[in-house]
Amino acid sequence: MTFLWSYTDALAAGDDGWWRAATRRAADLLEADHWWLDPPVLVPVQHLLVETTALLSYALARSADGDPGAVTGAQLAAWAAAHPLPMLDETVPDTVEGSTSLLQWSRIFEQQRLRQESDLARLLSAAGHALPGTGDPVAELWRDLVDRKNPGRRYGLESGLPGPALTLGLGAVRQQFDRP
Repeated sequence: MTFLWSYTDALAAGDDGWWRAATRRAADLLEADHWWLDPPVLVPVQHLLVETTALLSYALARSADGDPGAVTGAQLAAWAAAHPLPMLDETVPDTVEGSTSLLQWSRIFEQQRLRQESDLARLLSAAGHALPGTGDPVAELWRDLVDRKNPGRRYGLESGLPGPALTLGLGAVRQQFDRP
């Protein structure tokens, strides 16, 4: 078990500027429901939620010269909702038409996943980050969330995640903050 505030302090990686403000904002927004994090399992949903909340808060605010501490859960949910992925119809028949349907879904899924990544990358670039970048805690988290191919990335193929980490994180953000 890890306390949320300890995790977000570690996520800030010693930064004492806007990135730290974003990680603290993530903790503020999530504290009521996630004051402690379970140990990571096959799909570390809480960790992805915290990381994606911090990164998106930072990107939305700093791309417009704003303060990440002012970003709301509604703003995060709206951004995630504007970047949806298609749902797979699990009742697709095992036929040629079904195979064609799955292939079309796969193409659309990949296009939308790339749109999520590129739109968030644009915000981070507007905030002054050269991506993929190294040594910068924001760029490093970005790489962890989107790079599934290179060994040593936290959420690479060997992590066993059932999908791209950023996509899973954005889904968790939407589920957390898009509540009636």
